[in-house]
Amino acid sequence: MNRFATGLTFVIFATLTGSGTWAQAWKPTRNVEIIVGSAAGGGADLTARLMQRIMREKLGLDFPSTVVNKTGGGSSLSYVFLNQHPGDAHYIALSLQPMITGPMMIAGQIPYTDMTPLAHLFNEYVGFAVRADSSIKSGRDLVERLRKDPGAVSFSLSTALAGSNHLATVLALKSAGVDIKKLRVVVVAGANESIAGVMGGHVDVMATSAASQIAHIQGGKLRGIAVSGPRRLGGAFAEVPTWKEQGMDSVYANWRGVVGPKGMNAAQIAYWDDAFSRLAQTPEWRNEALRLLQDPVYMNSQETRRFLDAQHQELRAVLVELGLAK
Repeated sequence: MNRFATGLTFVIFATLTGSGTWAQAWKPTRNVEIIVGSAAGGGADLTARLMQRIMREKLGLDFPSTVVNKTGGGSSLSYVFLNQHPGDAHYIALSLQPMITGPMMIAGQIPYTDMTPLAHLFNEYVGFAVRADSSIKSGRDLVERLRKDPGAVSFSLSTALAGSNHLATVLALKSAGVDIKKLRVVVVAGANESIAGVMGGHVDVMATSAASQIAHIQGGKLRGIAVSGPRRLGGAFAEVPTWKEQGMDSVYANWRGVVGPKGMNAAQIAYWDDAFSRLAQTPEWRNEALRLLQDPVYMNSQETRRFLDAQHQELRAVLVELGLAK
């Protein structure tokens, strides 16, 4: 009888510690470094600092934290720094799409499979726009021209080939039957340069984050012709149709998430799953995302791993077709 009672007590204890208290089996005991692969003041840096503030002020997470900017190599240096701390969940990094495409094109970059997915935080969609007086009236109009002659229209894209703006463009046009290898593409340093090129008549179409175009669409200087999201955006883009609405089976997001170093254990992952799930539900987080025309889509660590695997497969196929990856 005593042996039975002892065994039953052990089972109950194991069950409790394996569920409700599992997320508390690990928590930070010193400073957490939130690593960003771009300079202070950029979009990813602002995301990290908002995340840091909400965790401290709204979630009451009682660990100190710092945002650490490790710039260079299209964010790749931030992942090098992250993985210098294997198994240490006091180091987390903002993850962006180049984490997938960079290693496909540049030998030696750390593949996403060598990091620990922790969260998918939000999607940011690409807006396509022309000058207000352009003869291109819609995304469908653009596609019809390019089907006849893929070089008939020039595109301004920031900030690199195989970047999110480039990928959103070629995936949409590929789905429409356009020969994406023959597109005329001008790569510029940033959204402001893209806007200036289109407004000055130097290029025909621009693809940048939708948020960067808001003021110019509201001011009547640009006309939005498509967005890469699954549904229409709000505000200045409320009247701009998606590619899917115009007959192209294409959705693409410039996403942001969080990864940890390789070798994190289940208890560490469970802690960050809980923290990011709570972060994603705060009004402050959701309101800021919506203000910037971002879609606050949260995925936990397991869902994020599946998402990254799917992204790798899709993006590798198009980069191989463009001759940018082997």
